[in-house]
Amino acid sequence: MVLTALLLATTAVVITPTTAGTIDRDTMAQLGTQTDDVLATAHERNALIEAALYWDSQDGQSGWPTAYQPGDACPETIADEPLTLCLLLEETFTSRFYRYNVYLDYQTQGKTTETEPLFVQGTPGRNAVTATRSIALHDGMELTHSPGGTLGGNVSKFYAEDLDDPTLVNVVEVRVVVW
Repeated sequence: MVLTALLLATTAVVITPTTAGTIDRDTMAQLGTQTDDVLATAHERNALIEAALYWDSQDGQSGWPTAYQPGDACPETIADEPLTLCLLLEETFTSRFYRYNVYLDYQTQGKTTETEPLFVQGTPGRNAVTATRSIALHDGMELTHSPGGTLGGNVSKFYAEDLDDPTLVNVVEVRVVVW
């Protein structure tokens, strides 16, 4: 009898509120704060601009791999350094088995909002949290994907339309969704 009870106790499965893939409000609030903190840190390190300018001017497309998944090596800049935003997201969320998508939202000349996905790891769950930060992109900024060049010299192939300001190309909102 004692052995049976011991066997049942060691093989029992504990069902928690997160077992079905949902998370409680406190955990969601903490995750939201952490997501916002990652974006604030990335902004301070100019990593949001680095990521937004990771554009292949030859192919006219994002340099981010379309099939980027947790555990993949972070894409590297022209300087052969991993993208800082990718490293921050990996360190903060992948290590704790969270998934995330990163999007760049920008305004068109027609005053509509378009979205350029940097990488998508799946469809967010209903308990996903979102954080955003806006950055201004200017003509003289350097693209961070090979072959490089200035944004102003490659604006016709760039995802965000030039808003016809003398130096400002566009204001991009970096949006990170974590679940």
